[in-house]
Amino acid sequence: MTLTLRHADIRIQAERVWLDALLSHAPDVRGLIIQAAPYISQLSESRENHAAKRLREAGFGTLLVSMLTPYEESRDPDVRYDISLLARRLQALLTWIDQQPQLTSLPVGLLAIGTVAAAGVRHVAREPERIAAMTIRCGRADLAGAEPLRRLTVPTLVLVPGNEPELLSPNRQAYALMGQTKSWLEIPNASLSLIEPGTLETAAKAASDWFSLHMPAAPVQDEGPDDEAGAPVA
Repeated sequence: MTLTLRHADIRIQAERVWLDALLSHAPDVRGLIIQAAPYISQLSESRENHAAKRLREAGFGTLLVSMLTPYEESRDPDVRYDISLLARRLQALLTWIDQQPQLTSLPVGLLAIGTVAAAGVRHVAREPERIAAMTIRCGRADLAGAEPLRRLTVPTLVLVPGNEPELLSPNRQAYALMGQTKSWLEIPNASLSLIEPGTLETAAKAASDWFSLHMPAAPVQDEGPDDEAGAPVA
């Protein structure tokens, strides 16, 4: 599916900070995928944006977000384990989406990377109607806690790197607690950063296929005049 997408570097307010994000959108996308990692440097040049291209090729708009500021990443490496903070920032992203006329009617999926996975589980368990489908990639869903995992009802794909045994065990325990529609994919010969040849592409394709299968169709919008203002901004 070929779309003419507009790409915009934006900043989204989350409490006292502004999060760097890259929005790729067109009026005829089938949905919006939030792709969020604890920290992403140079969003448009990042490997995460390369992975997001697979989602865009499948007809989705994407919102690529660094959930921590450069200052937080450099000064406090443990902040990425503050799941409550990440959950509040995820809520701020959804609130921002609801305020954008071009986005508010779209079904939303979540591709949660690293510790953002735990924040995603907590939020989706609390408000299952807001996220249509979720993919957890190289994540720490176990940090969400047992009760949110048990209440998880949205279709969830768990992608784990095969060369990270310390990540496999807690993810297996978390996966066992999840209910409803779920799937597990272990990526052979992959490390946490998916730098091995072909591993990032494997993960990106699996996520794209999952969202394509489980995301509902976007509502048909009436045709109107072109929006000359460009993509929405914070």
